[in-house]
Amino acid sequence: MSILTAETTWRVHERNETALLIDGRDYYRAFFAAASKAKKSILLLGWQFDSDVQLVRGDDLPAGVEPREAELLALLDRLCRERPDLQIRVLAWDHSVLFALERELLQKLYFDAISCERFDFRWDNTVPLGGSHHQKVAIVDGRVAFLGSQDICQARWDDSAHRPDNEHRTSRGAAHQPYHEVQLAVTGHAARSMVDLFVWRWYGATGERLDPGDLVARDEADNKLTRPSLDFPVTLPMPAARLGLARTIPEVSGRAQVSEVAALYVKAIESAERLVYIESQYLTSCAVRDALLARMADASRPKLDVVIILPRKPERLKEEMTIGGPQAVLLQLLDQAAREHGHALGIYDVAAGVGEDGEPLYVYIHSKLMIVDDRRFIVGSANLTNRSMTIDSEIVAAYEALPGDRAVRNAVRRARVRLMLEHVGERAVLRALVRPEGLVARLDAMIDAGEVRLRRHDLRKDEPGLVAKAVHELTLEFLDPWESTNEKCPAA
Repeated sequence: MSILTAETTWRVHERNETALLIDGRDYYRAFFAAASKAKKSILLLGWQFDSDVQLVRGDDLPAGVEPREAELLALLDRLCRERPDLQIRVLAWDHSVLFALERELLQKLYFDAISCERFDFRWDNTVPLGGSHHQKVAIVDGRVAFLGSQDICQARWDDSAHRPDNEHRTSRGAAHQPYHEVQLAVTGHAARSMVDLFVWRWYGATGERLDPGDLVARDEADNKLTRPSLDFPVTLPMPAARLGLARTIPEVSGRAQVSEVAALYVKAIESAERLVYIESQYLTSCAVRDALLARMADASRPKLDVVIILPRKPERLKEEMTIGGPQAVLLQLLDQAAREHGHALGIYDVAAGVGEDGEPLYVYIHSKLMIVDDRRFIVGSANLTNRSMTIDSEIVAAYEALPGDRAVRNAVRRARVRLMLEHVGERAVLRALVRPEGLVARLDAMIDAGEVRLRRHDLRKDEPGLVAKAVHELTLEFLDPWESTNEKCPAA
């Protein structure tokens, strides 16, 4: 039975050409290449933007291009001035004071300094108190769109090696921690749906109605839509596939709640027969928790291997004080249920090596995805948190291999194995990662042998102290509110 239904998706598109872009290097250079060919429009939706983030670095810099010319604002400024038909529009979340120190100072002044009249930077504050616009979308000419976990901002660039000493992994001259991201490139009707999403968001934020047709490139010869293609480097091409798009749209005055993302994740978990593979920055969602617990408790179904890849700890103190406690409780509940019902659960961090201070250096997992049975693959902007299911705007895409669709199934398996090879390390035996059955046991054996970069996530270290518990009680409803349909979430 398909999980792509009217309840779980906004739109479903058939046989779209798509590709995965794994980690910042691959996404940024793909966006740089696509944007450099733009004729009609470049449209950006984001949680965060930085004007001075350098998109291509080192050997990826095209001949004759200086590093300064590869920065986001410099690129957009040059393209806008050179191409009289090109429109560039940037819509950024009008962030709360809690995130002020994480943002580029006087950001809007930098973007507004572009004098090209076809460049427009706006803020979007159309979310409830405590919510954010978390969709991360870039669209070029309406022919290709990027969506996923990665913002176009500082401190996110890295390649898949995650070397501790990578000289290019810097932010404004200072080294930053290894970062793992997953972005999706889509073409055709799926890219056009991203244009519609942008137009809808733009109207909600500014009151200005854009014509989607004016933002889509057409061939000059016959006035037909420009043929979509992924004519830039990608990490992993995907076959033409059925692709569902799902959203979280928070409820505000005059706008109803849309909870497609939550419904999609729950349906995917309910369908699991052998394997649930998760990468997420946080894991606090009551809906996801309850779906996993219910699936584990179903004695009539096969036993699962559940693999969860998380950051070793939250990136900043405020997340550690607020998200850390609920996540620790949720992970302990999953561990208890797995033991009780005979499932295999592996919760892991990824060690990149040793830092200059001699301490272990961990990869910060910022990707947001789930793979079920190598048949269903959800990837996008939504963390597995309550806020991503309710008060933040989100967009995700879902592949589904229908019976007999071997090409898509093989591609989803290939994507999972590619991701796991990155986390496990070059010494991993490929065949140990391919088969879902017994996967957790094999990963644990590799860890015990000291052969891999994976580390077991220490559930005991996640236990919040008294101060953290107090902060959690005071701020949870603001920073990660429970789903309104599940009042018992925290006490479960």
